[in-house]
Amino acid sequence: MSMPLIVEAAETLFHPVVIRNNVEGYEGSIRDQCKEPSWNYPVMRFVDGKGADILPRKDKLFSTGQVLARWTEALRASKSEVPLWLKTLASETSPGEVETALFAMT
Repeated sequence: MSMPLIVEAAETLFHPVVIRNNVEGYEGSIRDQCKEPSWNYPVMRFVDGKGADILPRKDKLFSTGQVLARWTEALRASKSEVPLWLKTLASETSPGEVETALFAMT
């Protein structure tokens, strides 16, 4: 898996913002505005320029494959082009697409 491609996707296709779920102040007010509980699982949201959800919120995305699948879904939902390299990377990291083989030598 190519980490530079994942970073490039995050930086060029999205405007990533991190809101910590366990602090007050500005981040707490944003969390309250989004009706997110504090100390919850990490949540991935995609919003348009007016703050409306493009996709329903989703939490518990812990694997690279889950995150990349969500990114491609968000791009499609916003009627944006999904680059071929991102489709390929998402496919390669999808749990249903990856096969495992075990070899032994004696």
